[in-house]
Amino acid sequence: MSYILTFANTHEAIFAEKALLQGGHSVGVMPLPSSIKAGCGIALRVVDYIASNALLKESNIVVSAVYQALANSQGSLYSEVLFDR
Repeated sequence: MSYILTFANTHEAIFAEKALLQGGHSVGVMPLPSSIKAGCGIALRVVDYIASNALLKESNIVVSAVYQALANSQGSLYSEVLFDR
C-alpha cells in the first residue's frame, strides 16, 4: 500500500522530496492523478506517511493532503486520509 502526498506548490513538493530522501525515506515523484483535485500537479508517493509527515513537519514543509492509493483491476483508487497537519 502506498500514500500520495500533495502540496500547495511545486517548490514545496521539491523541498519535501529532498527532505525525505535525505531522511532515508523511499519516495517517488509523480504527476498528480487526475482523480485528485487538490495540489500543484506534482505529488509524492511514500510507503509510510506517518513517518514521512513527521519528518516534513520537522522541516516546516506543509503537506496539503494525503491519499491512500489502492490498486484494483481498473487502476488505482485514491481515498483521502485525515492526518495531523
